[in-house]
Amino acid sequence: MSKRKRGSVAHRDRTEFFEEGKRLDADPDTRELANCWLCRTRIDYEMPANTTSDSHNLDHYFPVSTHPELQDDPDNWRHSHASCNQSRGKGDANENGLGEPMPEWW
Repeated sequence: MSKRKRGSVAHRDRTEFFEEGKRLDADPDTRELANCWLCRTRIDYEMPANTTSDSHNLDHYFPVSTHPELQDDPDNWRHSHASCNQSRGKGDANENGLGEPMPEWW
């Protein structure tokens, strides 16, 4: 089991990442950048992070369990739904059939 780092700096950085998602989502020109990177649909930024299945959850592209050195690296962070991140678990995004974009006609 990996040991997650906590503290005021980590909390501030994660809060800033959430706020960045809210700003991107508020602008129609950048809204797509704030979507869940796993299912590609819109995240509910009106709800506090990690409070509902559709709320924001900071996901790590490379899981902390296998890449603990990237835990606090913002380049490894992705916007996701809490439910998508939970479904993904500790595996690769495509391992569970997640991360594939929906067809344009869908």
